[in-house]
Amino acid sequence: MSGTTIRAVYTDDQGTARAVRLPLWEYNVTDSTATLTQAGTPATTQPGLPKGYRRRRRYYVITATGKEGSFTVLDSASNLWTAADGTGIEIPLFGAAAPVANNATLRGTTGERHRTA
Repeated sequence: MSGTTIRAVYTDDQGTARAVRLPLWEYNVTDSTATLTQAGTPATTQPGLPKGYRRRRRYYVITATGKEGSFTVLDSASNLWTAADGTGIEIPLFGAAAPVANNATLRGTTGERHRTA
């Protein structure tokens, strides 16, 4: 999904703060009670993610359509990362108003991956 982006702080698995660019909706993803959040911080002077790194991802499925997708989780300590599969979440849909209720459920995860030189 394209649109406005933000440069945010991504904490890699070694605990180093890095800068990544991601869509604003991923930065702001939450659930209907606002208890699940990225708790993100805009990046300022952090170095970029090194070449070859793949970010950690959280998967979801839109309840009404069964469409699947994923988003970047900025920190492994985030409750978005640790929430159980099946937890409700709000995911914006293309061409529709922002959701005001949970319209998707969380599925699995893919951890950070990289190649060592």
